[in-house]
Amino acid sequence: MNYPWSKDINWKLQSNDKRIYIMRDHNWAFAAWEISKLEKRIVKNSLVVHVDSHFDDVPDGLIVNGLFEAETVEDIINVSRSYDRSLGQTPESNLMHIDNFIWASIGRGTVDEVIFVSRDNQELNQVADLRHFYSDKLPVSCNYRTQLFVNTQDFLERYDCESFTDYLGDRTAILDLDIDAFNNTNYIGESDLVPEPIIRQYIKGLKELYSWDLITIAISPDYCGGTEDAAYLLNIVLSEFGVDLEDMIKW
Repeated sequence: MNYPWSKDINWKLQSNDKRIYIMRDHNWAFAAWEISKLEKRIVKNSLVVHVDSHFDDVPDGLIVNGLFEAETVEDIINVSRSYDRSLGQTPESNLMHIDNFIWASIGRGTVDEVIFVSRDNQELNQVADLRHFYSDKLPVSCNYRTQLFVNTQDFLERYDCESFTDYLGDRTAILDLDIDAFNNTNYIGESDLVPEPIIRQYIKGLKELYSWDLITIAISPDYCGGTEDAAYLLNIVLSEFGVDLEDMIKW
């Protein structure tokens, strides 16, 4: 079956209330966050809960071309564009990628904490480790911090609605989900999918944890095991969120 997102790296939709954004590639989460801040639907120093097989915290997001000059929606869209990895081309330097968008938003002061829910076995990058290289790219008052949970179950056992709301305080909260979190293999094009009842349990728990100010959902088909596996996972996730792609609009 053909899916409109399968070959289009720029495919992305938003709900009519601009609360839920769905994208093929995860670099567009940066655009959703920054446009939402520009339009005052989130505020600076937001908290992100990043549920993903990967940390996506490569710090060269701080040196993406035009990052700090972007002031309009059009500027942000242009900064967010990446390249088609399937073509085997060497990309230009200092582009937004699927794994560096978080630090781009940290640099712009949009995000000040990320709760990582991920089985990634890399080391998380911290401000103290990066100041020597990127001191001029970080906000002067940067207080970026992290938490790490290796799976959704652990995260949902740590926080319930009341404790999460208390911890959040007056910040806005972003749920950032890559559906490859439900594929247990690290090999591109291969799949070992989490059983459907567990996926539904996790999505229900995340959805009910908090009335999220913003939700960004990346499909990342290569990391889900391919197009058909990604479509299968996406249908489960959308049904639990009560979202129909036909009701969404391009952005």
